[in-house]
Amino acid sequence: MGGELLESSSSPSYTEIFYEHFPFYLSIGMTYDQYWNDDCLLVKYYRKAYELRRQQKNQELWMQGLYIYEALCDVAPILHAFAKPGTKPIPYTEKPYPLTKEEATANREAEEKAARDKAKAMFMAWASRLKLPEHKVVNADGH
Repeated sequence: MGGELLESSSSPSYTEIFYEHFPFYLSIGMTYDQYWNDDCLLVKYYRKAYELRRQQKNQELWMQGLYIYEALCDVAPILHAFAKPGTKPIPYTEKPYPLTKEEATANREAEEKAARDKAKAMFMAWASRLKLPEHKVVNADGH
């Protein structure tokens, strides 16, 4: 009576476990020779590389969904059944989303510089319309 319980709960052998996992490692690019004959730690690195590729793919798909969502939201005003005549969609984003802090900082600095340049041009245009007497241009350093 006790023998039946021991036989049904016996653990698989290491060989069976290795054969069970073999197809997975073949599917992620490991060769037969690498799996059976090379360094046993190689499977750890193949699995880690596989996890990194999956995370990267997930991030790419999430970003793609974000672009699609934004595009649908931008075009939504004209899809409304009772939209007023002349309603236009919001223009699609002009450049990709930044993926790093460095890209985000560079984009923000470029936008701030463009805004300053625009304000400077508007001020210069306004000042030229005032017909003020000729003045000497002074730089920030006082010269």
